[in-house]
Amino acid sequence: MPGSPTPGAADPPPIAIVGVAVLDGGDGPPVRDQTVVAAGGVIERVGPAGEMAVPAAAVVVDGAGGTLLPGFVDAHVHLGFYPPARVLAGGVTTVRDLGWPPEGLDALRRGAAGPGAASPRLLAAGQIVTVPDGYPTRAPWAPPGTARPVDGAAEAVRAVAELAGSGAAVIKVALDDRVGPTLPAPVLAALVGAAGERGLGVTAHIGTAGEAAKALAAGVGELAHWPFDPRPLPDALVDALAESVVAVPTLHIDPTRARRAGLRRFVARGGRVVYGTDLGNQGPPPAVDVEELRLLVEAGLAPERALAAATSLAAAHLGLAGVGVVAPGARADLLLVDGDPLDDLAALSRVRLVTRDGWVANS
Repeated sequence: MPGSPTPGAADPPPIAIVGVAVLDGGDGPPVRDQTVVAAGGVIERVGPAGEMAVPAAAVVVDGAGGTLLPGFVDAHVHLGFYPPARVLAGGVTTVRDLGWPPEGLDALRRGAAGPGAASPRLLAAGQIVTVPDGYPTRAPWAPPGTARPVDGAAEAVRAVAELAGSGAAVIKVALDDRVGPTLPAPVLAALVGAAGERGLGVTAHIGTAGEAAKALAAGVGELAHWPFDPRPLPDALVDALAESVVAVPTLHIDPTRARRAGLRRFVARGGRVVYGTDLGNQGPPPAVDVEELRLLVEAGLAPERALAAATSLAAAHLGLAGVGVVAPGARADLLLVDGDPLDDLAALSRVRLVTRDGWVANS
C-alpha cells in the first residue's frame, strides 16, 4: 500500500488527501472541499482544495465523499486482547492501557515504538493497585500480574514509585467493593499524594457510590469508568464529581439505566468527559466504538463534542501536544471515513484510510 512503512525508512512519503471534508478535532462543523498535506509525519498544510498545490512526490488520496478526522484517542483499553495493528487500522491511533502485566506491557511498548509501528501510540498505567483479594486479583479477564496488591500506606507509596519508574502515564486503582475489599481511605490518600509528587494522576475503577465518595475525598482525578453501582448515584455526589473529576465513562460495556442516568446528570452539571472503551471487555470493537459515542450523545454531548472527546479533548487530557487535531504542525494521525459522522456516527465504521505519524496503516 502506498505510504506503508518501508524497512529502513526514517520518514513516511508525503501524502495529500484532496477534496475532503475536514472535522479538525474541535467541536465545530466540517469544513468542506479541503486538501490536507502531510510530510515527515507532520501535517504541513490544510486549505481549500482549489488553492492548494500538491507536492509532486506525494501519495494522493481522493477524499471526495469522505470526512477526514484526527485519529481517535482511546483513554481506556487493554491492548493485549487484540492485535494492535487491527486496532490501528480501525482508526484508533493513540491508546492508554489501563491494566496489564509488566512483561506483556513491555512487549506492547516495543511493538508501538519506532517509525511505522503497526500499533497505536501507547501510553500505559501498568499494574492496577489494589489490596490482597481485591479486584482484579480474581477477575477472569486479568492475566496473572495485572494486579499490584498493597498492604498499607507505605507499600502503596512504594508501588507508585515502582510504577512511575517503569514509565506509567497514570496510576490506576481498583475500588470495586462489589467483588472484594478495597483500599482504605488513608491508604488511598497516601497513594494519591505519592502519585502527585511524581506528576502523575490517579484513575479509579469504582464499584458503588461509597467508593466514589472515597475516591473524591482522596483527590482521585479521574473515573476509569462511570461507577457500576446498580442504583443511581446520589445527585449531590454526581454534582461534586462533575466539579472535580474527568470521567471516562465506558458505558457500552454495561449500559445500565443507572449508569446512563448518572452520566447524563454529570454532563448537565458541566462534568468533563473523555472517550474510552475498555477495549478487551465485552462490547467494544478493536476500532472506533460507535455505540460508545452514541451513548455519549444520549448522555447530552452534542455529536461534535462527542467526537472532540475522542480526539482533541482526550489528547489534551493525556498531555499529548500535537495530537487529536487536524492542523498545520500536528502529528499526521488521520482517519478518513466515508460519509459525515455528524449526520451518522456509523460513518466512523466505514474506514478508507488511517495514518499514524504519516505512515499508512495496513488494513
